[in-house]
Amino acid sequence: MPRRRLLLLVLLLTGCGSSVQAAAECLTLDLRSDGKEIEATVRVTEPADWRVVVVHEGHVAWRGTRHGPFTYTHRMKDYSGPDRVTVRAMGPGGKVCTKTDQVYE
Repeated sequence: MPRRRLLLLVLLLTGCGSSVQAAAECLTLDLRSDGKEIEATVRVTEPADWRVVVVHEGHVAWRGTRHGPFTYTHRMKDYSGPDRVTVRAMGPGGKVCTKTDQVYE
């Protein structure tokens, strides 16, 4: 049993073989709000096939596949108070880029 825990800990610390990149290296996220709607613009600079997920306040707002480099713009409702948007892009070889930002009214 202790060996399983050690193995699980090692896998968690190494990321199970995936490489998580700093967001500045492969994607940018720009948020704009007019008080009613948020416009999230995602830019991926690397040429490859990417699976992209846009999460707004803990709910998947959009999920899809794009071939990079690309720019994708998604509009969503602006809730009262600060809104948190996260983008996660999964690319070749298990490469993962994540960026989170908030927009205020």
